[in-house]
Amino acid sequence: GFAGLKDKHACATQTFSLLVGNVDDSVLDQAVTRIKGLLPVTVNWVRLHRNKLRLGHLLGNRFTIVVTEIDLSADEAIHRAQFIVEGLKEKGVPNFFGPQRFGFDGDNVKRGLEVIQGRMHNVDRWLRRFLISSYQSHLCNLYLTRRLELGLFDSVLAGDIAKKYATGGLFEVEDAAKEQARYESHEISFTAPIYGSKMWAASGRAGELERAILAEAGVTLEQFSAVDVKGTRRLGRVLLPDLIVAPDPRGLLVRFSLPKGAFATTVLREIMKVDPRSLNPS
Repeated sequence: GFAGLKDKHACATQTFSLLVGNVDDSVLDQAVTRIKGLLPVTVNWVRLHRNKLRLGHLLGNRFTIVVTEIDLSADEAIHRAQFIVEGLKEKGVPNFFGPQRFGFDGDNVKRGLEVIQGRMHNVDRWLRRFLISSYQSHLCNLYLTRRLELGLFDSVLAGDIAKKYATGGLFEVEDAAKEQARYESHEISFTAPIYGSKMWAASGRAGELERAILAEAGVTLEQFSAVDVKGTRRLGRVLLPDLIVAPDPRGLLVRFSLPKGAFATTVLREIMKVDPRSLNPS
């Protein structure tokens, strides 16, 4: 069991669980020896637990990334990066899904739409769920893009389904002017739609934006219901209070934390000013 997948090109630390049955502490050393013998990993700790780790059982991830091949002097690179960081700390970043969710040339999105429309059959359960999720992610990105284009990323709207950063609680915004102060003080964020038959839909102006994205895509909530996709809400703005950049002999060091479900590529795009899809993953 594991709480989420790490990037396959990363040097990562991850916690996972193994089914071992009714055993005692004496098997722990044996487990470490076996794991080291079979996998090219360092085992930091091991202990007995009663529960299996499942997807989503994490708070988030910490990242330390070096940006290389920068076509600037070291002083100019750090100057520009620090200026960008100041803006990101003040405003946050749209919680876009990264390009790795969508597959080569967006193929996962296209196949996900085919599943939702009933044009793709005989797909195993895991792949079916992943492809549908890719299409939901695509629609969510379209919503966030529309919100940026309309100059509404820095605002909450009447009818928004907002989320409290401290507790994760959701509520519908009735008085946008009143809640705007809480948005600016980083207490709350609007949420973006992960479309599905049971999703808590926004109302008012926010609801109009959500319905417009779905109508333009030519997909209905009934189609999501037919493939048993319930939907949910996704945090619309990610805060980066611990984001730092520093010089590195290889280029520029970037360090930050993200809540679960957020993508490091989204943050890096803001700093690097390049399309992540153009980069060689090696």
